[in-house]
Amino acid sequence: MEILLSVLMLLIGLGLLNYGSDWFIIGNIRVARYLKLSNFVIGATIVALGTSFPEIVTTLYALYRGLPMIAVGNALGSCILNIGFILGLCALLCPIVIRQRPIVTNIQIYLLYSLLFFILGQDGFNVIDGVILFLLFLCYMAYTLRRGNIIGEEKGDKRDIPMVLAVIFVIVGLISIFVGSKLFIEGARDIALFLGIPERIIGFTLVAFGTSLPEIAVSLSAIRRKLGDIVIGNVIGSNMINLGCALALSSIIAYIPPTRFELLINLLFAVLIVVMVSKGVIMKPLSKECFKIDRIDGLILLGIYLLYVISYFL
Repeated sequence: MEILLSVLMLLIGLGLLNYGSDWFIIGNIRVARYLKLSNFVIGATIVALGTSFPEIVTTLYALYRGLPMIAVGNALGSCILNIGFILGLCALLCPIVIRQRPIVTNIQIYLLYSLLFFILGQDGFNVIDGVILFLLFLCYMAYTLRRGNIIGEEKGDKRDIPMVLAVIFVIVGLISIFVGSKLFIEGARDIALFLGIPERIIGFTLVAFGTSLPEIAVSLSAIRRKLGDIVIGNVIGSNMINLGCALALSSIIAYIPPTRFELLINLLFAVLIVVMVSKGVIMKPLSKECFKIDRIDGLILLGIYLLYVISYFL
């Protein structure tokens, strides 16, 4: 009976995280459209913040509950899932064309940030590491927002809702995310204890996948509309928020133990994205659509992610 209650808590928490993020995103996108931000900037800031809010709250709550491996597994595991699974799946369904060169600059910044993250995390993350990562994250967000008036206006979803309703969506979404994260963490922890599954595996697989559902939903919706810039912006922005906000703030509060294997996988995916989008420069130097993540790239990302998940159960 207790395990059924834990499963119910997990499912209810998952639902609140998913729908709460949707409402949070809808409200914030209304504000972003009002400010006339480009699709990539919306994806890298507003949408990324909305879809990553479950990871932020869940990571901090897991740390509060004395579950550091679930905390780091949620934040870092979500980054790995975002690139390996979400970006790989989207590219497999429809090649992602990047039409703006400044977007590639953001991807390269993410690679440098991941490299620094890899170096700092070899012995775990302490307060100093957290402060450095958080300050650099704020610089990245400021840089991305400044690029909003440089990257041109793009076609997107023109549907608007009243500003009052947008504010209501944001408030209700935030409440749902906070409540959902509590139920989701408690349910996941109880299930892990009942089944004897290590905390590390739960954090890097189940919890990471659950809190990444908003990113999955948003990215698949964007790729159906051929809005590749929002997909890239959502993935890169979400990863920056997971590392530079969720994990950085957590390490300021308490010491985060090292997870060298996952740090290496995250860095590998960052390198692969830069290589994939840059190969078009060599193949089609004069093309306006030279930056592209095609289906073969997507298959490679998915394949590596699958091997990564399987490694936990070997």
